[in-house]
Amino acid sequence: MKQLAVLLGDDHQLILNGLKELLLKTPFVSKVDCANNSADLLVAVKQEKYDLVFLDIHFGEADGRELARILLTDQPSLILAALTSFDDQETIRSTINAGFKAFFLKSDAPTEIVGWMEKGAFTTVYLSDQTKHSYTNLSLFQDAKHKTHINLSEREKQVLTLIMAEYTTRKIAEELFLSEKTIENYRSSLMLKLEVTNLTGLVKKTLLLGLLND
Repeated sequence: MKQLAVLLGDDHQLILNGLKELLLKTPFVSKVDCANNSADLLVAVKQEKYDLVFLDIHFGEADGRELARILLTDQPSLILAALTSFDDQETIRSTINAGFKAFFLKSDAPTEIVGWMEKGAFTTVYLSDQTKHSYTNLSLFQDAKHKTHINLSEREKQVLTLIMAEYTTRKIAEELFLSEKTIENYRSSLMLKLEVTNLTGLVKKTLLLGLLND
């Protein structure tokens, strides 16, 4: 199988050291680098070529799901694996919808992580055995069904993408050659469709349902 270049992103040094030592012992890993904060992680991905990134969802003050959006925008083929202590359904669901290909808990057996990597089945979402107790296949189906009920026009998707990129109303208007009033109307329409009342809610709901991942 192809050897993998791996980057570990976690703000706990023990996690970094333990997982790095484990992965370097496997024959299918060519290198393992570490980043203990989001800034270093983003720099590392720009400077080096990685196949797989393990990312803490609550990465210090950063949100791993938001980092995933940035990483996948620049490198759509990057494989992301979540590594977290949180197993509530909202965290699991929003992480999967953010584009992660695997969800592991920090209490999972190391052999399970190695086994997933060795199989190389990165085109489908993998949930660790412990995670499945919190999030069933039925829940995944229900999320997918919910997602299909939100129909966005191409223009709405463009506006939403720029909102997620933290563009102001004026910058969005300039980018799309529309008036600021028109952008405000699109924003209102998006809030209505997603059943939220402010921009914070709009961003959270977009990440939760993975509306821009298609």
